[in-house]
Amino acid sequence: MGYIGTMMSPLTAAVGSGTMSFLQSGTNTIVDGLPELLKVLQDVAAVHPFIALAVGAFKVAIELDLKRRENDRKIVLLFLEMRDMMYALAELQNVQDGPSHLGKDGKTIQERLQGHVNLMQQDIKECANACDAYAKKKLLHKVLRALRWDDVLQIFIRRFSKRRADIEFALAVHLGVNIDIAQRKLDTLDAKMDVIIDYFRDTVSPEQRDLAAFVHKRGGEEAVLEDGLLLRSLCKERSATMSSSASGSGSRSRTKTLRRESTMDFQAARADLLDDPEIAIANNYETFERKFRMQQSQLADEMRRIIHHQGDRVISAVTAGPHDRIIDPDLSNIWKEMRWRGNVKARHFVLALRDYCLEKLDKLRKNEQTFTDCDYPTLITEQDEWTLEYINVTRLQAIIEAFDDDASGFITVGEANAFTTARPADWSLLHWMAYWAVGWQMAMTHYVVQIDHLLDKMFAVKSHVLPANRRFVERYLDSVWSLITELTTGFRRAEWNDAMRENFQSYVVDEENRMRERLETIRYDIDAADTLILVTGPGRIEKNVFVLLYLLLQRDLEIMRLARTTVLHKDELWDSANTLEWVFQAINDRYHNLENLFKQQNHEPTQQFKVFAFEMFNYWHDPSSLWSFDRLREVRYGDPVFTDADEPSRHPPHVILNHPVENMDDPLVSPEFVPSAEDLNAEGPLQTILGHWCGYVGKEDVYPSEPMISLELHVSTSKAHQFVASGVDPTGTRWRLLGTAEQDLDGDTTYIFTITYAARFWPRRFRGTLSRDGRVFSGTWSCASRNEDGTFYLKKLSCDVMRFWPSLDVLDMNKPKALWRFAIHAIHDEVRRRLFSRSRLREREATRLRYIQLIRADMEGTSLPETEAELQAMKRCFLSMTPAEARYYRMVYEYRHRLAPKHYGVTCAHCRNGVIGARIICLDCHTARGTLDFCDRSECLAVVIGPDRRVDLPSPHLPSHRLLKVRKVVHRHRELGGTYRAAHDALLRAEEALLDANALGFSQAGDPLEEARDAEVLAQRIVSREVSCIRCLSRVTRPCWYCIECEDDAFLCTTCEASNPGIKGKHKPMHSLVLCQLPPGESKAEGNHSVWLGALEDRFNKMQRFSTLRLDALERKIDTLANHTSTSHPSSSDEKRLEQRLDTLDGRMQKIEDMLSMLLTKLS
Repeated sequence: MGYIGTMMSPLTAAVGSGTMSFLQSGTNTIVDGLPELLKVLQDVAAVHPFIALAVGAFKVAIELDLKRRENDRKIVLLFLEMRDMMYALAELQNVQDGPSHLGKDGKTIQERLQGHVNLMQQDIKECANACDAYAKKKLLHKVLRALRWDDVLQIFIRRFSKRRADIEFALAVHLGVNIDIAQRKLDTLDAKMDVIIDYFRDTVSPEQRDLAAFVHKRGGEEAVLEDGLLLRSLCKERSATMSSSASGSGSRSRTKTLRRESTMDFQAARADLLDDPEIAIANNYETFERKFRMQQSQLADEMRRIIHHQGDRVISAVTAGPHDRIIDPDLSNIWKEMRWRGNVKARHFVLALRDYCLEKLDKLRKNEQTFTDCDYPTLITEQDEWTLEYINVTRLQAIIEAFDDDASGFITVGEANAFTTARPADWSLLHWMAYWAVGWQMAMTHYVVQIDHLLDKMFAVKSHVLPANRRFVERYLDSVWSLITELTTGFRRAEWNDAMRENFQSYVVDEENRMRERLETIRYDIDAADTLILVTGPGRIEKNVFVLLYLLLQRDLEIMRLARTTVLHKDELWDSANTLEWVFQAINDRYHNLENLFKQQNHEPTQQFKVFAFEMFNYWHDPSSLWSFDRLREVRYGDPVFTDADEPSRHPPHVILNHPVENMDDPLVSPEFVPSAEDLNAEGPLQTILGHWCGYVGKEDVYPSEPMISLELHVSTSKAHQFVASGVDPTGTRWRLLGTAEQDLDGDTTYIFTITYAARFWPRRFRGTLSRDGRVFSGTWSCASRNEDGTFYLKKLSCDVMRFWPSLDVLDMNKPKALWRFAIHAIHDEVRRRLFSRSRLREREATRLRYIQLIRADMEGTSLPETEAELQAMKRCFLSMTPAEARYYRMVYEYRHRLAPKHYGVTCAHCRNGVIGARIICLDCHTARGTLDFCDRSECLAVVIGPDRRVDLPSPHLPSHRLLKVRKVVHRHRELGGTYRAAHDALLRAEEALLDANALGFSQAGDPLEEARDAEVLAQRIVSREVSCIRCLSRVTRPCWYCIECEDDAFLCTTCEASNPGIKGKHKPMHSLVLCQLPPGESKAEGNHSVWLGALEDRFNKMQRFSTLRLDALERKIDTLANHTSTSHPSSSDEKRLEQRLDTLDGRMQKIEDMLSMLLTKLS
């Protein structure tokens, strides 16, 4: 009868005693008593196999939770309640007869408990999935959605309490315990459950509490979510909080996190905040299921490998000393001989182990015994003699790191056992040690080289991806390349040799295949720290991080190859980058632990990282020299040409991708409704609702509040008496509809359906009725998660015709007139559509532009409309679009938005905004870590940036500095040096061309005839020079732009460059340009230029006056000659000579006139 009290968990006992001290401290002690409980449950499952599934699910859930690095206190409390529930099953240890044990009512224990146990297993798995989804959410989401998550998670607390109560009561009935006593115990538990729920709601971290206060001051969660500006403010507040926490020592981890989060666009953050907990849990299930199965498999493997290797000792329950707890016989012998206790200095341990092996091999040659007082036979043989060449003092550090997992400088019994049990089954201890002494470095060098090649190929592929995918690729490379390069560049490399490859290759290949299989199981999606541990296994992340990076990058390169021909889902490469960020976070955590440990040991971290793990963490600790501007300016990275012929055959998209590809079918073509076989067989109310419906949804007093919706209702093939639909809303979010028909006592039918979105939006529940003729479906809708409601009105019309259906107010005022106007407008629009009417096209263009304004306001988080006129314009816009048009307009806007280059990690030095579009780089200014950048706004380019604004500038930035304009993304580390060098080379070419043109001077002769001849020569030389704008063909003057990518000289005047017109020829609009400013000595710039032009104009005036004088004199001579010829009779030869001279003179004058005209055109 006392079994109920004995099987209560500590949590239950604490609640029963009326104290909450356990809850306040116990949420950090989930592992207390857990091994004992699991041992009892496993023993019980051996006797009662029907509980094995529930026990297995509990063990997997606990293992996954323990792998999570940062547990939320709410999650811990949930697992405490889960653990509390499992204590009830532990009481089955008192039932020794197994599952066939009969109760007093003749039922077996299995028959009585099987249903409860099945529900327990299901609840454990669902709770673990919910906790996994909750743990992945960012802090902002947890704060803004705290109430909704509390509602969802506390359901599991109540479920676990109920399952425990059901088990306890069933056992009481089965064992014949006094029912009244059992019921009173259960009533007490129910009464105390409210205390646990209240504590659950109040359990928040200090960081969450601070952000919650920030939200409360600004109107609460809903106010922040509704106001995009407030939401941006909250994001900035979060960034400021993270920045302040990173200001002290050890800020390296936080700095890297901030750098990654800075690349995350606002729309993604907003979509995450709008994600409903139930949708998040449902979307997470498939990923969690893969993770759950992997953990199950690993636990089963561990159970099958209790004894890993032949010859390993079996540890007895009672040991005589620390050496008896060591599995490997040789290590146990050494431990006993050296009289070590629980741990030993790592250096002493490795040296003693080497001396032991040398002595043992020496005795084996002499056929003598060593360590005669040891109880266990040695496993060292003469076949291992080759390994001693590598197990020496020079490689001591690598061997110590292999044993000393936590880098404490001491090796414990547990670490010794972990090292020996991890070795391949057919390897000896010495073989295993030799691998870590020399083989691991060579193997990782192979992967480092392969990683470098993969990254080179990614940059080669980048220029060939579809424009719609370019931003995804740029964001991915910006977030991963620099961090991976810090690891690979710092690693001290050692190439394979044939002997080493033969000795170690089998293990290296097995490890790669093992990791590849695990990655394929989770679809290469590492979404949390526990998932990463499942893939890599326990222990140091540096052991196999390069293998992991190689496999991940290999798959990501395949995605980029597909990006050349397929429009990717926007989350495809985002998820790939997020997977790598979890790897970086694990590296960061390891780095932080090592740094703190080195400091505690009074070692200088900088020096230690130049030794530890073959310098893998060297640049991770201090990347300043790697990314200094002086180095970036000179470094040259590989620039391979990528060809598919050199790569393995591509896999089909569905094998590589985790998200569906973008549908590139014509979005303006709406498919017609085609009834299925089930639709044709439907009867009753269900048959009436099937078919195509379209119409509008209103919210509060705004109708319509969104673009037209279109539903294609079919009979559900999986659930009886229900109808379904699916589609994509204008934002591109996929949705599913599930509904049913309900009839009341009077026979009236009400249709109820729920639309659930894949992301971004919360589920909406609709409830409506049909009109008598079955052509109108109207009613109300609500969204409980956001306390919203409204109305809807649908008709069985085509979407094009529905645009002209009158509103309800107009119908109520004068229905016949409204219907008549509807018919006229619909027919008139159809006629204009067939005739391609210009007025109709102008109307559609106006609608498109208005809708784009609404899209832009939504994406930027600004509130529209603000006035009544704007509200009416928004309504007209929604009423005049079909769903296909709304989706098309948004899709085009998003694709065009993607085309604009977004320079990740680059901000304007003046306005401090991120740079999108053209990026301006000052070629005369730079900081120690990078360039001085601007956006292309004229006010930003005209400012002076002094030390008061940028303390890292060695000298002020002036508007007269030379500038580089790039209209494509230049990676801030890898591509900066090449672009910078190309810009300076182009400037030299441009300066040379401009100096040649300006060097064309004039003769200073005083003779007007000589000046005229000089002007003719100068005109010929200037016209022949190609220093002219490639678009308007006018002569370029400083300042002007020069292309750094065209092989021939390509100048653009500032006017043509600013207008960005289309240009024929080899020059492309996306080419980078340098600005040729006036030389430093010409500070008077415009004045000097005007003086030169003025002098040139004076010379031309002199030449014109001299020409006029010569022409007048010539005319007088001709007149005299004419008079002479009138009084005399010239010969025919004289006439010919005169005509020739006149023709020659006319030709020269025409030539001079043409050249002057061309020259003046150039100068204008």
